Amino acid sequence: MRIATLLPLLAFAAALASNEGYATHFTDIGYPYGACGVSDSIVWGEAATDTVSGQGNPFYYVALNVFDDSGFYGTLTHPLKGADTVHMGTYRNGLNCGRWIKVRIGDWCTGNNGGEAGKAFCTPGTWISDSLDGASLDVVVLDQCTDGNAWCRDSKYHLDFHTAALGAFRKDGKPAPMASPSALPVGMNTNWTVASAFGNRKISWDFEAAPNYQGEPRFWFSVDSKPGYMRLIVTHLPNGIHLVEQLVNGTWTAARMEGDMGQMWILPDATGKTFQLRITDASDQLVLGGRTWSVTYPAKCGSNCGSAGTPADAVVGSGGIPAAVVSRASSDPRLRQEGRTIHLDAPDATEVDFVGLTGNVLGSSHARGGTASWTSPRSGLVVVRWRGTKGAGSLRWLVP
Repeated sequence: MRIATLLPLLAFAAALASNEGYATHFTDIGYPYGACGVSDSIVWGEAATDTVSGQGNPFYYVALNVFDDSGFYGTLTHPLKGADTVHMGTYRNGLNCGRWIKVRIGDWCTGNNGGEAGKAFCTPGTWISDSLDGASLDVVVLDQCTDGNAWCRDSKYHLDFHTAALGAFRKDGKPAPMASPSALPVGMNTNWTVASAFGNRKISWDFEAAPNYQGEPRFWFSVDSKPGYMRLIVTHLPNGIHLVEQLVNGTWTAARMEGDMGQMWILPDATGKTFQLRITDASDQLVLGGRTWSVTYPAKCGSNCGSAGTPADAVVGSGGIPAAVVSRASSDPRLRQEGRTIHLDAPDATEVDFVGLTGNVLGSSHARGGTASWTSPRSGLVVVRWRGTKGAGSLRWLVP
């Protein structure tokens, strides 16, 4: 009886276990789009909006492994099909695109951790803990890793971080960066200086719902979309994406994923310019309770879309359960400025971050029954984001 009771508990604990792997980093997802079909230009624009509203910042993105077959370093055509699916990695032919991950930093290697094919990680050397252990961050999947190194092949739960994400980790409510921008203001893919403390660390992670989700999915028409052929990019998802459907002659008809680019879909009927759509998420549930969207081809594209991603001219949602939309004022009586020093009057115990539009934390302060202050090193737009015993919020502030 005791063993029978213990086994289900062990199975339950295993189901809750984090995915464990190793971390690398890369500069950008490239042009015109990354492996999930989303461009850096789209990410850059969305980062400003989502940072201001306190949501998960898509500028902090990662790549997942296409392959999972330790010791295999060859090349395969993907999306993986038939017998080749034995090599399937956590990218899952694009089905994990657009999903959010909570990642935690673990130990670092005292020796070489170069990821050479066929070699054990951290050889020679040992894994040790330090003050960064336990630092965490929310990141979104926007790319894939197919490189022939040990990280992309032998570490099943390896994450390849957009380098900017390494600068945003936090521990115990305080910044714990492993990278910093080499210049201010930060550009879309400004060169970043990676700290030696990064060292391709151990990591553990779990999928999660999009942090502090607000609003609706966003729709973009990909480069080369045109009347008769529409490639739609879908971003800002509450829980990833497994399917896009278009209402065609009264019937919901599946769109086709472009290769294994999980956020780019070819519409089944592109004869018009306005399309009725719905989305299925990573749990195979209709997004926002079956909400539908009317999406209109952008007039600025004319006969052919030339940009990596052009936003739809009009997006009108109906039905389902729309997410909350929280508007943020551009000024507030609690905020004031002296020179380049910003003050936030915060009578309750509050942690305050001063954040750039890429989501990088520029500074932090703690106010207990008083005022949080920070001096900006430059002019420009800053997001003041706080959390305390009476809730959380964020405001934009222009430093002259």
